Amino acid sequence: MVRMYVGNRCLGFRKPRQFFIRVHAGQQCRGFSFLSTHSEGCWWKYVLKKPHTSNKMLHELAREVRGVEIKRSKPLKLTQYKTIYSKWEEPSRRFLRKGHDYFTEFLAKLSIVTMPKGETLESAFERAKLRKPPPKVWDAPSNGLRLLATLCAELQEMFRERPIMLHQASIAKLFGVSQQTISQWNCALKTLRVLTLAERASPNVRAARYYFTE
Repeated sequence: MVRMYVGNRCLGFRKPRQFFIRVHAGQQCRGFSFLSTHSEGCWWKYVLKKPHTSNKMLHELAREVRGVEIKRSKPLKLTQYKTIYSKWEEPSRRFLRKGHDYFTEFLAKLSIVTMPKGETLESAFERAKLRKPPPKVWDAPSNGLRLLATLCAELQEMFRERPIMLHQASIAKLFGVSQQTISQWNCALKTLRVLTLAERASPNVRAARYYFTE
């Protein structure tokens, strides 16, 4: 309750008014949007709490942002990346090195996210089982080859214009086959022009990256 005055005269008490803003996904309302409530508010979980953790936390923040972009089926703008980063930077500042360009590092990490937050290779695999295989493999006799091609299509939709990463050990485990079999299927899909190599694998660093083509 608050007191109401006219000049020095108290007119009594009145309950303060409350304002509510309803926000719907995909809609804007009084300047707020799905973006402001989900992506620009995702930074706080990754605020630095101890030294030498910026590399990991920036990567996790990048995964979170990529997950939001997948949900909204639209990439964020540079100004939105800057807003998210600025909110993360301020409370993390005491653990950041002076003179280091962490914002550019954040942008770089966005380009190398292999699995956005909220998405897993397993969930993509389960969705691929329910999809029709790409036309280029319809006549392929191997069910596994057709399913791998479908998984690649699913992953490419997740990553949009960015290349997909095919980690052979993880995929072999999903399919219940050897890594050698997955390697052969990858080569077969390249022959059929389902996959185009984007980046070669770096031993003990990262798996090869490909573009899926219809």
